[in-house]
Amino acid sequence: MKKIEDIEKLTTQDLLRIGADDTIPVPEDLSLTLPRKARRNWSIAAAAAVVIGLGGWALSRPSAAPQDTFEDPYLAYAAVEKALGKMSATVQNTAGKVARAETLIDDLTYWK
Repeated sequence: MKKIEDIEKLTTQDLLRIGADDTIPVPEDLSLTLPRKARRNWSIAAAAAVVIGLGGWALSRPSAAPQDTFEDPYLAYAAVEKALGKMSATVQNTAGKVARAETLIDDLTYWK
């Protein structure tokens, strides 16, 4: 039996090769269902994640009405440029993360 350290060192290609090997026997009594206690624990964890997510969303909402007090159109334009710059940076950051994820997914030839 392999040690955890050895398994963690395997590459994606190694894992795919091992998974595709039909000579490795799979026990007949291998149960794919979680025991009742494990399902309960996962349900509690999922509910806690939803509550924490909703709480974070509620706390992140602005409490005051947004200000709309630009008398100088140049200041208003500068504020719009600043807001769009922040949004652009966020979109570029997200696009970079998606590109890295796509690269990892492409490495998994199993999904093609």
